[in-house]
Amino acid sequence: MTVNVLVRWEALDTDASLFLTSQEISAMKNIHVPSLRRYGVLVIAFAFLLTSCKQGSDAASPASTTTPDDPVTVNPSIPNNPGMIVYPPDNPSTAAKIELGKHLFFDKSLSVDNSTSCASCHTPGDGFADSRGLSTSQGFSRRMGTRNAPALANVAYRSVITWDGKFKTLEEHALAPMFNNIEMGNNFSSTGADPVTSGYYHSDVGQNDTNFLFKRLSGRGKDAVGKTYADLFIAAWGSSAVGPTGVSLDHLAKSIASFERTFISTGSTFDRYNKGDRSAYKFNPKALHGFQLFTDPQKANCIGCHSGYDFTDQQFHNNGIGAGVKDDSGRSDITHNVADAYKFRTPPLRNVALSAPYMHDGRLKTLQDVMAFYNNGGKANVINKDPKIRPLNLSGDDISDIIEFLKTLTDESFTTNSTFNNPWEK
Repeated sequence: MTVNVLVRWEALDTDASLFLTSQEISAMKNIHVPSLRRYGVLVIAFAFLLTSCKQGSDAASPASTTTPDDPVTVNPSIPNNPGMIVYPPDNPSTAAKIELGKHLFFDKSLSVDNSTSCASCHTPGDGFADSRGLSTSQGFSRRMGTRNAPALANVAYRSVITWDGKFKTLEEHALAPMFNNIEMGNNFSSTGADPVTSGYYHSDVGQNDTNFLFKRLSGRGKDAVGKTYADLFIAAWGSSAVGPTGVSLDHLAKSIASFERTFISTGSTFDRYNKGDRSAYKFNPKALHGFQLFTDPQKANCIGCHSGYDFTDQQFHNNGIGAGVKDDSGRSDITHNVADAYKFRTPPLRNVALSAPYMHDGRLKTLQDVMAFYNNGGKANVINKDPKIRPLNLSGDDISDIIEFLKTLTDESFTTNSTFNNPWEK
C-alpha cells in the first residue's frame, strides 16, 4: 500500500511509542521516518490515519467490534440463570428419594441380563450423554437402538423428553427404557418366558414384567457403604415400601426422576461471561467472536433454534437432516401429522463438546461435521425443511471460532461432580 502524507514533527517530551511503533511507521510506503527517539510524537491526525489504515487491512480477519475487555452484553434470549425447578405436586424432592433414584440410575440389574443401567447411556463425565461413541445407543445383549441417547444436563427444565417429545415428564419417561425390548429388555410373555431365550416381546408392562424386575432388585445386595434396597426404599417411601407388594413402579419412576432433577449445570466459561465476568474470554478472543457469530441473525444465527439458558427452544424442527439409515421420521411418529416429518427436538448445547456423535441418529461424528452440515444449509431437497436452515457462507475461521465458543459451554465442575459417582462401586 502506498500512502502520500505530509508529516510534521513536534519536538515534545512525550515518548512517541505511546501512539505507534517505529516498525508500524516504517511499514508505510513513501514516508521518511526520522528516529523517534530524537523527535516527538506524530501529530494525532496522522496517528488516526495510520490506525484507520491498519483496521482496514484486517477487515478480512475475524476481528470483532467487541473485545474480551468490553462490558458484557449478550443476547437476551440467553438468561444468566436457569430459573426455578418446578417439581410435580405428587413428587416433591427429598434427599431420600434422590438417594434411591441414584442407586436405581446406576444399577445394571434394572436390565434383564444385568448388563445395562441408565448410566450406561448417560455418563456423568460426559454431561450424562452416551460416552461410548456409538452412532446409536446400545441396550442389553448389545442390541443397537435407533437413536443416540441425548445428554441430560439440566433435564429438570425440559418441557418435553426424548427426541420426538413422546414423554412430557421425567416420571413418564423413567420406566420406558426398562420395558423397551432393546434398552433394558424387561418385556416378558404372558407366560413369563425370558425374552432372551424366547425372543418374544410386547410393549405393555404386565405383572410378570414387574415381578421379574422386583425380584432382581431385591436380590441386589449391599451398596458400597452397606445399604440395601430395603433400607433405601423405606427411607424414601416409608416402612410399607418393602417386599414384592410394597414396592411399585411408581416408586421407581419418581425416585429416578428426583435424582435426574439434580443434574444442574451452571459453571461453564460462558456462564461466567454471561454473569458479567469480562475476563472469561480474555485469552480466547476466538470463542468470543464465535459467540457473536452464533447469535448474529445475519451470520450463523444458531440462536434461532438454540436459544434460552440451555441453548434450546424446546421446539421441534426439520433441520434438513432427512430420513437417514433408520428412516426415522421423528415427531410425526407421535403426532401422525405429515407436517411434522423429520422434525426432532432442538438438543441443548451445554457440554456439547463431550457428547459426540451428533444428531438424533449420531450420523455426524464431530462438531466440525455439524458446522459443515449447517454451513451447507442441510441436505438438499428435504421436505418440510425449516426456513431457518439456509447456506451460511461462513469462512473456515468463522466455523473454527464457533466451535471454540461451543467448547466453552463445557462445565467441568458438573462433569467431575463426586455426588454423581456410582454408589455401587467402592
